[in-house]
Amino acid sequence: MGRLRTAALVAASLSLLSAAPAGAQLRAGAASADITAPVGTPMFAYTARSRIASPDKNADVVDVLADPDTNLYAKSFVASKGIHTRIVSRALVLQQGATKLALVQADLGGLPYALTQSVLERVRSTGIDGDHLLLSATHTHSSTGPIWPASDMGYGALGGDLFDPRVFEVTAQGIADAILAADRRLAPARAGTATVQVRDASRNRESEPFALNKDLASSPDPINPDLTVLRVDDRKGRPIGLWSNFAIHPTSFGDGNLNFSGDNAGVAARLVERAVGHGAVDVWTNGDEGDTSPNGDPSVVGGEREQYVNTDAAKADLAGERVAAGIVRAWHAAGGSMAGDLALDVRRSFLSFDGTQADGAPVGPIPVLGFGVIQEGVCAPVNDLAGPGQGAKMPLAGGPLLPTTFPVSFARVGDLGIAAFPTEITKQMGMRIIGRARAAAGSAVGRVVIAGLTNAYASYTATPEEYDACTYEGSFTLFGRQQGARYRDVAAGLAGALASGRPAPAGGSEPPQTAFGASDQPSPRSTPDAGTAVTQPAAALTRYDRAVFAWKGGDPSVEAPRGATFVALQRRSTKRWRTVATDDTFADTTARSAGNTWTETFQLDRCSAPGTYRFAVTGRADKGSGPAPYSLESRTFTVRALTLQADAPVVRDGVASVLVRYPDPGPALLALPRLVQDGSATLRVTDSAGRSRLVTAHPDPATGALSAAAPGAESASLVSARDACGNTTA
Repeated sequence: MGRLRTAALVAASLSLLSAAPAGAQLRAGAASADITAPVGTPMFAYTARSRIASPDKNADVVDVLADPDTNLYAKSFVASKGIHTRIVSRALVLQQGATKLALVQADLGGLPYALTQSVLERVRSTGIDGDHLLLSATHTHSSTGPIWPASDMGYGALGGDLFDPRVFEVTAQGIADAILAADRRLAPARAGTATVQVRDASRNRESEPFALNKDLASSPDPINPDLTVLRVDDRKGRPIGLWSNFAIHPTSFGDGNLNFSGDNAGVAARLVERAVGHGAVDVWTNGDEGDTSPNGDPSVVGGEREQYVNTDAAKADLAGERVAAGIVRAWHAAGGSMAGDLALDVRRSFLSFDGTQADGAPVGPIPVLGFGVIQEGVCAPVNDLAGPGQGAKMPLAGGPLLPTTFPVSFARVGDLGIAAFPTEITKQMGMRIIGRARAAAGSAVGRVVIAGLTNAYASYTATPEEYDACTYEGSFTLFGRQQGARYRDVAAGLAGALASGRPAPAGGSEPPQTAFGASDQPSPRSTPDAGTAVTQPAAALTRYDRAVFAWKGGDPSVEAPRGATFVALQRRSTKRWRTVATDDTFADTTARSAGNTWTETFQLDRCSAPGTYRFAVTGRADKGSGPAPYSLESRTFTVRALTLQADAPVVRDGVASVLVRYPDPGPALLALPRLVQDGSATLRVTDSAGRSRLVTAHPDPATGALSAAAPGAESASLVSARDACGNTTA
């Protein structure tokens, strides 16, 4: 969970639609929907945001019961303050013959099985049943919190606040809306898959436990670098959507962030959708990311940092850029294997953690949280002190506040096998599961990937060796040291059943529905001054600056309407104002402060078009006569190119070069380039006889400088330099 969760045991099969007949025409549709909860709703996944569990929040039981938020969104957790990127659900629906499969993603830290059940109830008309829905949380730690019902109270208590049926309703209906829209768009399609490797976007955060694994000779990589894409186009070759899968924690933002965000995963998906175009939807899913953190550190070339990375937002941007580049590469590669018929088949079972053994050893029947989540390395003085199958774990908490039965699925999409689990699996445990499932599937699939945090949530799953180190991931492996082996066995059973055409092996019973939604919203507080400007943008800005506009707005129960633009950045063209960005971009934040003052901050990049701009707000507020729309525009402001900064040119071994940099932007919302890597410089070089000539220097990827051959030259001076966006030296 990035901080919390449970798991389960052996499983049972539910309904099975027949596998798609060979040669049937593939049909596909994709769509997305805004599921952002009202600003003020707490976020899930960082216990440090709890007003009870964190002493620095200075809350007590009386304070919580009194409720600090009169709209009742924030109860035991601190309230969110704004939006960095909208929280989104994306869906890709595939149909071949009678088989229909929904691959769905939600920008959530995790999701209870009750949410999956609620979504299924809302999409019943599509024919998609529980066997044929893979609903995956991206695991962003900056998303909706109070969606955990009583059956998952442990996650609500320490991960995201008490259950709120209004927030549950927004979330469930938004996910369903994406699926329903994708289903309505079904059209003849072609699909293909490809896998590439991405090594610069992630790192293993638990090197010491990882080093204890006994199979490092066969699988030594500390991360899973494989990034897999399922590409889907219409019959004319126009993109419909894609399903992408990569292992990375969306934890670029720390617990101090109180703006909703899809984190690096949200950045990656938006960049991919922009690159692919045609309205394509990227269903972004996570892999075996249990011990894998994002890498948002600047890259280094020739001893120089390539980017300015001064904020968590910039780290999310850079990690997202790196993942997006891999997705786009895989998408292009998949174009070489497109086909109009695609084998679709799924097996699902419910795994109940009931004491069934794995590898001849017991699996814990009761979820137990280990002391290692507080202080890593603290083990119990004797084995199984925490209960059967719990091994060296020093118990911190345990009991019935979490489920013990969870769904596990194995899906075939063409030659791709997807092993879907509710848990966060560490890299090495993931490799063991993939290997066993791949062997069980035989020739039915060519590759197997893990879709983690799918259809439910069950904390972490470490290898037995990692578990015995009593560190964070092992302490959150709630059902003991053989929990991963139990998942492995169930996945292999499902893969083998699919390959042979048999039903899924029998398992546990489906958990009952324990959650409910409520559409009633609180009456918004009256804000009679809504639509009044508070702070205007600076009149003249340079690229790399931030444009800031503040105004009096509405109560968050009605403000920042879902599915609609709240704030638009507009640029004046010859005859009209044209929207060039909205509040759903990772280049901005829209935050609320005391007195219902809303502030939009937009980060200009190196290529922001020069010209005249303004902000246009389309909000909603109760000025005294009930909720109603309002609008206002900021004063205009201009944007101009920035001035590049150059070192003194040098000449070495017949090569003249100059380092050209962008000015430091300060705390930017983006990872902005520091070195000019796509421009050119004009240098005047002089030989020993005093003769001079002009040469043109171009980027040298090995040094980060702009370089040119200059045989015989002894010195050089800069005439001018410019980048591809028109920024120049003074």
